[in-house]
Amino acid sequence: MIRRRTLRLARFAIPSLGVLLISQLATAAPRKLSERQTVELAIKDNPSLQASLLDVEQSEAEVDSAEGTFTPTFSADAGYTHTTSPRAGSDGSYTFSKSDVWTVGSGLDHRFPWGTAVGFRLEGARSTSSFSGATTTAGGLGGLGSTESGPTYSLTGRASIVHPLLRGSGREVNEAPIRTAKLSKTAAERSRDQAASSLLQDVLNGYWELWYQDRAEDIERQARDTAKRQRDEADERIKAGALAPVELLSYETRLAQLDQSLASTEAATKQRSVELSRLIGDDDSNEDLKTSADSVPKNLTLPLSKNEAFRAAEEESPDVKLQEAQLQLARERVVTAGESERSRLDLEGYVQGDSAAYREVPPVPDRFVTEPAVSVHVGITFEMPLSGQTRSADRRAASLAVESARSRLRATRQAVRSQVAAAYVTADTARRRVELAEKTVVVATKQVEAQKARYEQGSAILLEVQQAEDSLRSAQLTVQRARVDEVKALISLEHLTGGLLQRYGNLVPKKVREAAARKKIRAVAQIGPL
Repeated sequence: MIRRRTLRLARFAIPSLGVLLISQLATAAPRKLSERQTVELAIKDNPSLQASLLDVEQSEAEVDSAEGTFTPTFSADAGYTHTTSPRAGSDGSYTFSKSDVWTVGSGLDHRFPWGTAVGFRLEGARSTSSFSGATTTAGGLGGLGSTESGPTYSLTGRASIVHPLLRGSGREVNEAPIRTAKLSKTAAERSRDQAASSLLQDVLNGYWELWYQDRAEDIERQARDTAKRQRDEADERIKAGALAPVELLSYETRLAQLDQSLASTEAATKQRSVELSRLIGDDDSNEDLKTSADSVPKNLTLPLSKNEAFRAAEEESPDVKLQEAQLQLARERVVTAGESERSRLDLEGYVQGDSAAYREVPPVPDRFVTEPAVSVHVGITFEMPLSGQTRSADRRAASLAVESARSRLRATRQAVRSQVAAAYVTADTARRRVELAEKTVVVATKQVEAQKARYEQGSAILLEVQQAEDSLRSAQLTVQRARVDEVKALISLEHLTGGLLQRYGNLVPKKVREAAARKKIRAVAQIGPL
């Protein structure tokens, strides 16, 4: 009976355990990414790039706001005012006058780009007044009196104009906020392009560094497995009496060294995985990312000449473009520097028409049209600060900002040229290192086979075989390291010449893609796709 229950429990438990184990293995399986998938995730989720895209949208809103400066403004108002005023006469009288006024008005104001401001206002009013109070006569007699008048209806229309002759005069000054907003938008777009290209560079470099760590881990694990197999074979030979027990110590030492080297490589792989997960915008640090590429791209080509690379970098580098936009923005700010502290001289005037009627509304608009009471005013307003210190300081600060931006642009161009030259040399050197390392691998492989044959024949010691295996392992790592260095050098060249945005143009957001499409990249066309 007990046996049947045990079999019955086993019948249900074993499949359940199998499902559980499969689920755990599936959960623990490393996540493999291709180069393209890595870029897609980074562009979609990286917070730094998202911040740059939001900065561009913000600058676009600021341009719309600045362009609305010269939009006409409509106003409307209504009000009621009650006023009581006391009056005292020389004869000892003390009276009050009261008034009640209801007003309704509307206006339209507009400021033109050259600085002139015009306004139109139409206002209607209804007013009543009364007079009441106690009076004292010379004979000492007093009494209360009260009189009322109204209502009176009136209509007032005014057309006014103010034209600045000094402060705020001219399109150059008044349209400066629009130009500044547009230049700020351009600077934000350049910053976005620079952030996108830098992100692509970092992501691709991180991807290929992880690829190298994967290959290095495979090489180290293969060497460790070989050492373990040799140790096991030596143990079998000792048990068979064909090898002295002391010989096993060399195999054990070798295996321990390779275990330590493999553990260090695995830790470095996890670190690269964590860094790549950060670049692609993963909120959780993933230690199990893997690369799916079987090998680095082959047949990679450099630009035809360094001069072509220099010219492309100076014309299309996102870093240079950003500094150029900053320089244009600084130059624009010179135009309005100190303008608020400039002397003011305004020519102003207005024409006003009034009409009124007692206790009747209809005559008011008719009289306003046919026989208005016309008032005209022309005047000049002058205003001048007693010290020009603030204006001079503002203009000097703006000029220094231009010089600073020009120096930063020059420094950026020099840095880009230096980086292009360094990347060019690195790529060329890495290519030669690959060729030499591949030859070394061939030689080291033959050396391992020769040393193993000599050891089996008794003409070589185990240490010589292990040294040959170490040389082969080192050569294999050098080949992979040199290949990745070459890829990274070409990635750097593409970033410096603006090519990364073009290469991944169909993956980046539409606004970044449109900016990249406007660029005419020459040298990048000569760099094959990685």
